[in-house]
Amino acid sequence: MSRPVPGPPPHRWLGRRGNAHAYAADPVAYTARLHHDFGPVSGLVHGDGRQVFVFGAEHNRAVLTDGDRFHTVLEYAIPARIRRVRRGIGLLNMNGPAHRAARHTVTPSFRPQAMGRHGEVIARLAAEEVDSWTPGQAFDLTASMRRLTLRIACRCFFGVDIARDAESVGRLVQQMLALRYFASSIRYFPFDLPGTPYRRLLAVIRRLDEALASIVDARRTAGHPPDLLQSLLDNRDEHGRGLSDDQLVGHLTTLLVAGHETSSSTLSWTLLLLSLHRSELDEVLADVEHRTPEECAGSAVLDRTLKETLRLLPPGPNTSRIAVAPAVLGGHEIPAGCQVVTSKYVTHRDPARFPEPLRFRPERWATADPGRYEYLPYGAGPHVCIGAAFADLEMKIVLGTILRRYALVPVPGNPISREVGLLMSPKGPVPVVAHPRTGALPRRDPVDGDLNEMVDLYGDERWRLGW
Repeated sequence: MSRPVPGPPPHRWLGRRGNAHAYAADPVAYTARLHHDFGPVSGLVHGDGRQVFVFGAEHNRAVLTDGDRFHTVLEYAIPARIRRVRRGIGLLNMNGPAHRAARHTVTPSFRPQAMGRHGEVIARLAAEEVDSWTPGQAFDLTASMRRLTLRIACRCFFGVDIARDAESVGRLVQQMLALRYFASSIRYFPFDLPGTPYRRLLAVIRRLDEALASIVDARRTAGHPPDLLQSLLDNRDEHGRGLSDDQLVGHLTTLLVAGHETSSSTLSWTLLLLSLHRSELDEVLADVEHRTPEECAGSAVLDRTLKETLRLLPPGPNTSRIAVAPAVLGGHEIPAGCQVVTSKYVTHRDPARFPEPLRFRPERWATADPGRYEYLPYGAGPHVCIGAAFADLEMKIVLGTILRRYALVPVPGNPISREVGLLMSPKGPVPVVAHPRTGALPRRDPVDGDLNEMVDLYGDERWRLGW
């Protein structure tokens, strides 16, 4: 007979729902507590069969590689009415044969050899964004990086630049991310009534689908130089059939949202961590100084820096799957229908694999060689991020473009914290000041906020989310 999974007791007054609310409010902190208090397998509550958390490389491998037993969670968790409103779904939401067929269609556009043609566009758009900054004047880093990565995604994926029409695609994407599919106000009150977040989300989904559909329609007749959208338009199955407009809209929505939000959060975290670690910043500045922005894509120093940021602050700290058949994990029976959560955030803090796991130490990557399931910023298994090569290229060119001209310093007195919705990003606004490379930087002022819980910035003694 299987042992019940360990876990915390239900909330004193609200029962299991209280625990679920605490997890939704701060998934990173709740998950870290479970790992710290209950070990490699834990329920949302003690004995839970509806939501179980598993930690460590072996559990990552078991859950993330078995796509037939563990399905992606979005299509199960999103309210049915929202699923009906959307014109199509994308790779992140698909499972089984449909996912394998769709991934086969999209993969050629994301192979590393296909990425090189985007370098010049990325460098140009990054330079335009940096040109908009005024030296010595504060600006919101998170807003700047979101605006830039959204422009890059739109331009490189389907040949559209939203710079002159930010009220359309860009604004809609940000509205959809802000409303959040899984917010309590939507999950527990899914009613299409005036003034409700649920109605606002339905309206945003419709408008975004219509905006992308209009782009698809224009491109079907006009054509365009090779990019992701054109490769999807040109694709044919063995019967000569192409993707429908609804299928194209579904793929573009997913790739656009995931493609720009993950990069923008990682760029923001990287620039913030460098600003708080001056010796590491000096090393990066010296490395990029004599490179063109496009040459920064080959920088070993930037590569190590990004790897360390993704280790400490992965944009998707947790990955959830739904067990569609019974399973056994860590000696515990997992029933069909149970949501199984793995954690990159916990995995990347294993001191046996990463000494001083809470310190920002890019130099560790000169020798570190973790296994596939010990370090997985882009996931693993059949749903591994298809855009990893593009994200790598994009972030190195953007960082090189910025750091060849400026060092960014946070405005004193503003806490730096996390915000976890679909992804984990700095909670905005995050005001920073661009200081030209030719001048001296101001002193490094200590920062407050959640970042201190996730990264050991000052070597002080405190409990940091389970470590």
